[in-house]
Formats: sequence, structure tokens, C-alpha cells
Amino acid sequence: MGMLRLLGAVTLGYSAYLHVRIALERPPLFADGQVTLSGLFIVQATAATLVVIWVLVRPGVLAWLAFGAVAAGSLGALVLSVYVQVPSIGPFPVTYEPFWYQDKYLAAASAASAALVALVALVRMRRLTR
Repeated sequence: MGMLRLLGAVTLGYSAYLHVRIALERPPLFADGQVTLSGLFIVQATAATLVVIWVLVRPGVLAWLAFGAVAAGSLGALVLSVYVQVPSIGPFPVTYEPFWYQDKYLAAASAASAALVALVALVRMRRLTR
């Protein structure tokens, strides 16, 4: 399980790094009473960092479930932003960017890998408890 924790930390940690880097290239985090895409990227990076630390420190079922949820949610939001025109909802901006670029491919690959690591970890934990 130690190798899965390390692999998970690298994959989701890289996703967090990418989101912070992109957010810092596109300030501000808030504008006109709304969170910007950069602000959403910081929220994703924070959530990813917290669950990475949780899995590294106390790798229980709940930690891996949260890890998988953040990874799958990140991947889902990314794919949704390319193919669906989601309107602005409350304080959240329009997230539609109908094109792929290198950082988007890397973020998708790292989030998908992290979700797969979480799934493998959960399956292994279930087998160990049987």
C-alpha cells in the first residue's frame, strides 16, 4: 500500500501543481463578485493537496474515498468544461473552454491516474479485510 500512497501523491499532487501554476498565470481570483477560473483552480489545488496529505498520513477507506472523489471530480469538471457550455451559476463563472492544450491534457492524465490509483487502493483494502 505504501507504493500506492506514493503514486497517488505524485499523480494528484501534480494535478494540484498544474492548477496553481495556471491560476497564477491568470489573476485575479475574484472579479465582479464572482470567483474566476483561477479561483476555482486554487480551490481544486487546495482540495487535492489536503486529500494527498490525508492519504499519506492516515490512509484509511474514508481518505481513499475522498482522494478518489477529488480526482474524479477534477477530471469530470475538466472534461465538462471542454464539451458542455455550463452557464455562470451564483458566484461561479462560466467554465466553458472548448479546446484542449498541453496543460489540460496533463491535468486530465494526472487526475485520471489518481482516480485509478484510488480505485486500486480501495479494492486492495477490501480484499485485505476479507
